[in-house]
Amino acid sequence: MSPKQLQTILFDKLGLPVIQKTKTGRSTNAEVLEELSVQVPDQPLPGLILEHRSLSKLLNTYITALPKLVHPDTGRLHTDFRQTVAATGRLSSEKPNLQNIPIRNEVGRRIRRAFRPNRPGHLFLSADYSQIELRLLAHISGDETLVRTLRDGEDIHATVAAR
Repeated sequence: MSPKQLQTILFDKLGLPVIQKTKTGRSTNAEVLEELSVQVPDQPLPGLILEHRSLSKLLNTYITALPKLVHPDTGRLHTDFRQTVAATGRLSSEKPNLQNIPIRNEVGRRIRRAFRPNRPGHLFLSADYSQIELRLLAHISGDETLVRTLRDGEDIHATVAAR
């Protein structure tokens, strides 16, 4: 369904309030649909559209795409790590991108469970880049506040923001 068709159904036929306008008409983006779900809780269509979009993305990005990336000899997925893709020099992952495997909803968590290390005792490591960088900064600079914040288990981001 095109955005114009969706605009007609939501705003003309159902009479839902217009939350945001764009150059091409009344917006039907995710923020608008979320707001409509809150403002008009007895109208299920905005929420159903959001759910459909989310499931379609999971279907196209993972369920349909991943089987095509399985290595013919090993029968497994093998991501490519690249350090020259991101401008920051951080590692990026592609084919598939292991950094974007969904986790926020049950369907995403089920997809994530399909990713398993190939040997018993092996595991995947998940690391917060900003935490690592701030810990390195504290160590290298010797900044007493950063070191104390990390040592005391406080929220490093809140401390940095407050300073």
